[in-house]
Amino acid sequence: MASGLAGGFLGNGLLGALFSAPPLRRVLYDPSLQSPLFLEITPQRNVPLSVAGLVVLSGIHGWLFARLAAGIPGSTWVRQGLFWGVTIWATYWLFQEWFIYYTLLQEPPLLALPELAVLLPGSLAEGLVIAGLQARAASNAEMLSSASPGGIGRMRG
Repeated sequence: MASGLAGGFLGNGLLGALFSAPPLRRVLYDPSLQSPLFLEITPQRNVPLSVAGLVVLSGIHGWLFARLAAGIPGSTWVRQGLFWGVTIWATYWLFQEWFIYYTLLQEPPLLALPELAVLLPGSLAEGLVIAGLQARAASNAEMLSSASPGGIGRMRG
């Protein structure tokens, strides 16, 4: 779960920086392009609470990764992390863009698509941090196991 919290902190920090960039904000909040409902509702959200919730959700992503790691494709932690990042993007962000922004807030698809493109790097970063930290933890556990009295005997013989 700690790997997910770290991944969520980094991934959501990256997303915050990307979505705060003036060129993207100008497009996403352009009244001639954006839905009036989106423009009315989104400024009212509690950003710190939303980000805290996303980081907690990322903790669950870390927990799920640990439970499913043996079945996640990829021969290295990098490949597994990229796969996990795409999985996070497809199961969370794609779902959210469709059901909240497009259907509920009536965001035009031509604005939802660039948002999805921006959300992918944050998801990939989260997946890589989760996979990397869990691979490191597994490696440390293996080293500790081989350093135990039973492990030393295995190393000699």
